[in-house]
Amino acid sequence: MGLVLWIDQNTFSASLVERVFKKKGLGFYSLSQVHDFSYLVDDLKPAVIVLDGATFEAHSHSFLEQFQKSATMQATPFIFLDPKGDLSFITSQIGMIPKPFDPFSIPALIEQFQKVN
Repeated sequence: MGLVLWIDQNTFSASLVERVFKKKGLGFYSLSQVHDFSYLVDDLKPAVIVLDGATFEAHSHSFLEQFQKSATMQATPFIFLDPKGDLSFITSQIGMIPKPFDPFSIPALIEQFQKVN
């Protein structure tokens, strides 16, 4: 599994998931907002982006603008975390994780989504 970019305004749950990934020696980078982050996607080239629905919904216009300007982001697979709002423009969705979730199961779940797609 390559680098996972986790975008979630809930820093507590993101930090729990990050600890699980780090303990397993897996690549993980988290953001708590979607303001001006597309350059990170272009630089880091994550294997997958996990996008929290509430985080997207809070700043959907900003996210959409960045998505449209980044070919790397458009080509990156997405997993939606408790999706909210109109995410239909993201055509590279490979999975969905409902809340609440078990942070210890996330690496295997992401790997499963990647294998299926």
